[in-house]
Amino acid sequence: MLRSAILAVTLASAACCAWATEISGTITILEGDALVYRGAGRVQAQEGVRIIPGDLLETGAGAFVQIELPDQSRIELGPAARMQFVAPGARGKADRSLYVLAGWGKLTYAKPDTGLDLRSPLFEIAAHPGVIVFDARPSEAMLFIERGDARLVERPPGAGGAPVPLNAGDYYKRKAGMRGVVNPPEARAMLDKMPRAFRDTLPSRLEKFRGRDVRPKEMPGFSYADVEAWLSAEAPIRRQFVQRWRVKAHEPAFRSALIAHLGAHPEWDPILFPEKYLPKEAQTPTPALAGRPASTPAAR
Repeated sequence: MLRSAILAVTLASAACCAWATEISGTITILEGDALVYRGAGRVQAQEGVRIIPGDLLETGAGAFVQIELPDQSRIELGPAARMQFVAPGARGKADRSLYVLAGWGKLTYAKPDTGLDLRSPLFEIAAHPGVIVFDARPSEAMLFIERGDARLVERPPGAGGAPVPLNAGDYYKRKAGMRGVVNPPEARAMLDKMPRAFRDTLPSRLEKFRGRDVRPKEMPGFSYADVEAWLSAEAPIRRQFVQRWRVKAHEPAFRSALIAHLGAHPEWDPILFPEKYLPKEAQTPTPALAGRPASTPAAR
């Protein structure tokens, strides 16, 4: 069991690495503070830093980040956002998607069949020409189709019925455990809460950083509380961290927290208690009966 779990995560990591040569993004605008979790560490975001598959992005209060992709599509993040750039899919394979754990975002697709699919705990939308503004959280999600048309699928798989068609100007709102609603009266209040930077079409700044190697500043190590939301996310998302953050299980505080919340991420059990998954020892032969040779059958 342990070997199978490690193999699955290793294959997922290898798949993500394969994507790195094909798709990446560049931070071209940064206002406020933002962090990038990469491997078992984290770095401070800054303009010119490249974002690669598997990176977790976290923005601070009042922050704004614009990431531009080579295909001219863009990702804009608002304050207090937590997202993963190219997250693993349901079978652990690298998926061409932006996974939104929480927060405000805006996706702009420049061309057909380019850009990233948009996925959250409550919905997913395939990449398509247009612009989507969203505020997605595990318990509630709202989005606005600013330009283009889209087909939304409610998640988790099997949660909803047929795909929901959305046209330019449509709003969508959904709470966990319920079907979503298109254009509910209260949804227009979303515009009042939307980050101001999302109201404008910002100019591309990708050319400014082309060919530059901007190395981000390393930040202190993170605690369990810093990543608890990711560790307790839906299974395909959280399982990737068993291998990525395995070294953190040797840190006493992190290990204690993992054990205390093991029910939220049971896949860590083989890492925390490997002795439970060792092969069973060969059974000890039953001692021979007194007065009878062990290899001699009993007399009839």
